Amino acid sequence: MDGLSEGWLQFLFVAVPVLSLVGTWMGLRTAGRLAGRRRTPAADEHNEKNNGDSNGRSDPGLE
Repeated sequence: MDGLSEGWLQFLFVAVPVLSLVGTWMGLRTAGRLAGRRRTPAADEHNEKNNGDSNGRSDPGLE
């Protein structure tokens, strides 16, 4: 057996980069959607949520 046939090599040289590009595009699209959700707070959330106390701690009982 002398390796892969020419047809399989041509297929792999096309399929691997195309699938890589598709996967990268899908990942970036998902990351962009998640980042967009983080930037826009929900209507029922308060701006003071998890800001911590004046000492910078989120739990004032840790003094």
